Amino acid sequence: MKYEVFVSYSRVDSEIVNKIVKALAQHNISVWIDKDGVESGDAFKSVIVNAIKNAQLFLFFSSKNSNNSPWTVKEVNTAVYLKKFILPVKLDDAVYDDSILFDLGGLSFIDYYKNPETGLNELIKSVKSHIDESTIDFKKIKEEIATLEKDGIRLYTEQKRILDLIYAKRKKIGKNERKCPVCGSMHDIILQYCPTCGWTYIPFQSAKLDEKRLKAFRALQKTKPNDVSPEKSEDHVTDLPLPIQELIHDMVKVEGGTFIMGGTEEQGEDAFNDEMPAHKVTLSSFYIGKYPIRQEQWEAVMGKNPAYFKGPKLPVESVNWSDCQEFVAQLSRITGRHFRLPTEAEWEYAARGGNRSGHYKYSGSNNLDEVGWYNENSESMTHLPGEKIPNELGLFDMSGNVWEWVQDWKADFSELDQINPTGPQEGEERICRGGGWNREPDRARVSYRGDDLPDLRYCSLGLRIVMEE
Repeated sequence: MKYEVFVSYSRVDSEIVNKIVKALAQHNISVWIDKDGVESGDAFKSVIVNAIKNAQLFLFFSSKNSNNSPWTVKEVNTAVYLKKFILPVKLDDAVYDDSILFDLGGLSFIDYYKNPETGLNELIKSVKSHIDESTIDFKKIKEEIATLEKDGIRLYTEQKRILDLIYAKRKKIGKNERKCPVCGSMHDIILQYCPTCGWTYIPFQSAKLDEKRLKAFRALQKTKPNDVSPEKSEDHVTDLPLPIQELIHDMVKVEGGTFIMGGTEEQGEDAFNDEMPAHKVTLSSFYIGKYPIRQEQWEAVMGKNPAYFKGPKLPVESVNWSDCQEFVAQLSRITGRHFRLPTEAEWEYAARGGNRSGHYKYSGSNNLDEVGWYNENSESMTHLPGEKIPNELGLFDMSGNVWEWVQDWKADFSELDQINPTGPQEGEERICRGGGWNREPDRARVSYRGDDLPDLRYCSLGLRIVMEE
C-alpha cells in the first residue's frame, strides 16, 4: 500500500507523535507509523524498508530519545539511500547523533517544541506542499531547465561580445567614462555596476523600463545608509557596523607574482586528474580576507543569518554561489569599496602563501592538524576561525573548516601560461576550495578543486572575499 508519509520516531515520544499524526490524518494525509512494534529480525527489516519505499515523504521526529535510537538511525539511513524527501521535526533541543547528523546536517527542520501550534501548521503546510509537488515530473523539468540555461548562456556570451565591441568603439572616440544616473559619480564605461552606489547597468534595455528601475532604486536608497565615494571611504569606515569594520581591517594584501598552479610535486599521489596539468600563472596584487566571512558579518550586510551551526563569530555556511554574489554587491555598496569572490587562481595563490610560499601540501603546513579542521578532528561542526596556525601570509582556515566558493566555473586546466585567469565564460558547476569540517584530509590540500551546482546550500559551504586595490 502506498502512503504519503512515513513516520520515524522513538516510542518513548508516542504521546506527542500520535497527536501530530492524528492532526495529519484530519487533513487527509495518509501516514505509516509503527505504533505497536514490529517483530525484530528479517520481518522487521522487510516491513520497515517497504513502508519507506512506499511513502512519498520521510518524517523524522528528532528528540533526545530518537537521536540515540539505533532503529531510527537505520530508518534515516534507508531513507537517504532511497533518496526520499526527508523532513526533520524537532520535539526538543537535542543535538543530532553523529550518524544522523551525517545524513540530516544542513536540512531545514521544523521547531515544533518552541511553538507547537505554529510548528504543527508549518508541518502540515510543508507536507501538503511536497505531496502536491510529487506528481510533477521533476526529471523532465530539470532537463528542460538545463537546456534553457545553456541557451541563456549562449545568448549572454553573444551579448557580451557585442557589448565589448560597442565599448571598444566608444573608447576610440574618447567616451571612456559614464556618469551614474543615481549618484552622479564617473567611472570606467566597461563596469556593469556603479562602484560608489551599486547601481547595476542592464545593456540593451528600454529607456522606459530603466526609468522604472531608477525610481525604485532611488526609493530603496533612502531607506539605507548614505552613499559613500571612494575618496571618503576611510572616514566612512567608523560609521559602519563593527563586524564590517573588522572585515575591512582584516583584509590582507597579497603581492602579485607568478606561481605554479595545480598538482605540484608536494601534492604527491593525492592530486586528482582535474588538478593537471600544473601550469604557470601570473597574478596582480589584491586583498583577501584573513578569515572566512563570519555569521555576524553576513548578518550585518544581509539582515539574516542562514548558518546551520549558529554563532556570531563562526564562519557563515549554508550559502550558495548566488547568495555570495548578492553579499559582495551589497557590501560594496555599503562600504564604497569593490568586493568580490576570489578567482580560483587568486584563492590558490593566497592559500599557498603567495610569493612567500613554503610549498606546503596544505595552507601553511604539511600537517593538516596544525592548520585546519576536517572530518577526523572537527567533532562534526564548524569552529571559530583563527584557532589553528596561519599560513605564510597570515591567512587562517584556508584548509578545512568550511569550503569557500570562488568566482570561476569548473573547467579543465590548460598547460599554457596564464595572466590573471578568470575561468570559462560558462559551465554547469562553480568551484569551491579548501575542504571542510566534514571531509577527508586530501580535500583540504591547496590544489584540490571542489565543485558544486551554484544553487547548492550546505552546512559546510561558506566564502572568503577579495577587495580590489
